[in-house]
Amino acid sequence: MAFRISLRSYSVLQNEFKDSMSRIGCQAMILTAGQKSNARGSLHGMTLSSTCSLSVYPKPLLQFNLHLPSYTSQNLHESKLLALHVLPPSANAVKLGRIFANGVKRPPQSNQLPDNEDGDLFHEKTTPFTNLETKEWNFHTIENVNIPILQEAERVFICKKNEVFEVDKHEIWVVEVLDILKPRAELAEGLSGGLLYHNRNFHKVGPILTED
Repeated sequence: MAFRISLRSYSVLQNEFKDSMSRIGCQAMILTAGQKSNARGSLHGMTLSSTCSLSVYPKPLLQFNLHLPSYTSQNLHESKLLALHVLPPSANAVKLGRIFANGVKRPPQSNQLPDNEDGDLFHEKTTPFTNLETKEWNFHTIENVNIPILQEAERVFICKKNEVFEVDKHEIWVVEVLDILKPRAELAEGLSGGLLYHNRNFHKVGPILTED
């Protein structure tokens, strides 16, 4: 027996889904894609709330997803190298998170809004680095590929493509961790909890909860 959901019921389910997911705090990280050019206007990246650890053995793997269409995805498929930034709970990190999360609302090379069935019209800003000062980032180069590194980060996972799966209008990326950088030495030994995203705003880890 096939299950059928009316369009109205499906719309209600979508709203309930988004409301329920907004109650879950997630780690906000910034992805920057590697490329052979070092021109600022051609560098791509985006804020993610979907990054998670997949495995540590036999090799460290991370997982995240991208909403298509995506200039960042195009860069990743070409270079196969990227950086995932763990940000501290700072005002500057919030600024960066918003810069890399802002969407242009139109798909590449089109004057029409994308037909996204989830109701969220989104495409990441095409040139986020044009909104940054040059001192806020530099390059980490591997095999002639330049990976932008944000200097605000506590930790930076340098990764390469392992597997990619396309599901509806998203790509699920599995990447292997090649190295871990520590741009801010003063934060290297601290445990800040990183920058969290919850209920459409950025937060930080609160006090420890106990059973008492």
